[in-house]
Amino acid sequence: RNLIKGSSIKKQTLKMVEEFGELCGGVAKGNINIIKDSIGDCFVVLTIINAQCRNESVETNANQSHLLEPTGHFRASSIDEALLRTAARIGGFASKTPPDDWDVNCLSNYLFLISKMANLDFWDCVQYAYEQIKDRKGRMINGVFVKEGDL
Repeated sequence: RNLIKGSSIKKQTLKMVEEFGELCGGVAKGNINIIKDSIGDCFVVLTIINAQCRNESVETNANQSHLLEPTGHFRASSIDEALLRTAARIGGFASKTPPDDWDVNCLSNYLFLISKMANLDFWDCVQYAYEQIKDRKGRMINGVFVKEGDL
């Protein structure tokens, strides 16, 4: 699919915004399946951005557990607050090229927090999203992967 070298950090950040919008919609509607899929999709995009920053392939960078180190900086009193903090972080993330490890770590921690607040296992969300996209067909158009059904 050429997602790492065939795209840019900016294009993938736009994809992150798209997936995060779906997550916010899922929370607003109380749709747990959309929430689960969107958390996983956001993390997949974040993994691609992480690989782009380091010029590594997703395969060699697939273990992202180091990104979920517990810190006290990611507290939120509600899932809505966690979403708003995540949105602010994505905005800051988008203004830096390339983003640094702190940016990636923050977004990962917020996704982890949101999954917990939705009573979901984070890694189940990632696996669920992966199963949805692993065999997806499509092509790159202007640095963005467009799935076959949307062509």
